[in-house]
Amino acid sequence: MNKSIGAIEFKSIAKGIEVSNEMIKKSSVDVLYLKSICPGKFLIIVGGETSYINECVDYGIKLGEGYIVDNFVINAISQEILDGFKNKYQKLDSIVSIGVVESSKICAGIKMLDKTLKSGDLVLVKLQLSFAIGGKLVYIVAGDLSSLEYALKESENVVREKEVIYKTVIPSVDSQIIKSLIK
Repeated sequence: MNKSIGAIEFKSIAKGIEVSNEMIKKSSVDVLYLKSICPGKFLIIVGGETSYINECVDYGIKLGEGYIVDNFVINAISQEILDGFKNKYQKLDSIVSIGVVESSKICAGIKMLDKTLKSGDLVLVKLQLSFAIGGKLVYIVAGDLSSLEYALKESENVVREKEVIYKTVIPSVDSQIIKSLIK
């Protein structure tokens, strides 16, 4: 069975908590992330069987009408993303090239990350959700140059243009950047 995740990003912390409580009661799901995020928003990410995730997110959308910034359901989610929520990353012997993506919303960024990882032979090396970065999501992936270029281009296809703040591929990244940002 493939693991699915779903998320709702709320523009009200109080409404987010209220709706999250009802979502969790309604469906058999695991809470992966449940926090207030910058600037004054609330995020719930749940995981489990696809049918339960769909039910849970649909119910949350209904209850949260007028308070939702973004939402998604992703099927067959990469284990790297689930690990990234816990700040656990695969250790690499060396990193030559990286791709960095910055999105304006958490949900949009996770959709982009999922597409990035499914589009190339890449490794997630950093995932930063909202905290101290104004409600944005930033991720860094490592891999060969052509895979990075292709995957980052493909990631744009799952979100609106205005949700992508900036994305870049950095070939031959300096070791000081790796040491400071990733390790």
